[in-house]
Amino acid sequence: MDDVRLFLQLTKTIFSHEEYIIHTAANGRQAIDIAMAQIPDLILLDLDMPEIKGDEVCRQIRSEPATRHIPVIMVTSESDQMARRRCLYAGCDDFITKPVRLDVLNQIVEKQFAVNKRNYPRMDVFLPCLLDNGLDQLLTNIHTLSAGGAYVEVDPPPLPDSEHLLTFFLPQEQENISVRALARWNRLIPGHRPAGSGFEFVGAGEENRGRLNRWAKTINDNQVFS
Repeated sequence: MDDVRLFLQLTKTIFSHEEYIIHTAANGRQAIDIAMAQIPDLILLDLDMPEIKGDEVCRQIRSEPATRHIPVIMVTSESDQMARRRCLYAGCDDFITKPVRLDVLNQIVEKQFAVNKRNYPRMDVFLPCLLDNGLDQLLTNIHTLSAGGAYVEVDPPPLPDSEHLLTFFLPQEQENISVRALARWNRLIPGHRPAGSGFEFVGAGEENRGRLNRWAKTINDNQVFS
């Protein structure tokens, strides 16, 4: 617990002079509760948090639609490859090792804020789709969609980083969109949406990305799915 208190105090000290509202948690359970209640712009986690480890906290954050896009930075006292694999496999966006250097942490935070601002707007939809992993094809549904990815209903979930071909029609369009998509995170317990996986588009192409962006702008302007 002394290490946790030291880390919390360090975090407050580093950001106390910036225009941030800071929420702190003494353990993993508190971190999840605060993330769900406050929906922060960025989450800084210690890999070795009490009660629930930081990588499991990150997995739960990634499994919830309300929090899945929040950048997560993992802090660890370990510098070996196993610790890095734990962080990345859990879905964190970046990591930093202890002792935490102020300049390095500030660089990582600024980078994640910049990346988050570039995220494509994501819309709630219900679109039939075909998910093809090269061996099997699944007729299912897309529940959220953007120019950068989609949340697809699928159970059991695919392996992390496995590649699929996702094919679907946009409303009121005659030509389908077919994109290469990587499985990035899984929602195993149904809630507001059914069990499924978040896919990142890695081969949408400029034409399809432009179609998706124009479609998203039209929805935002007309508030069709608000």
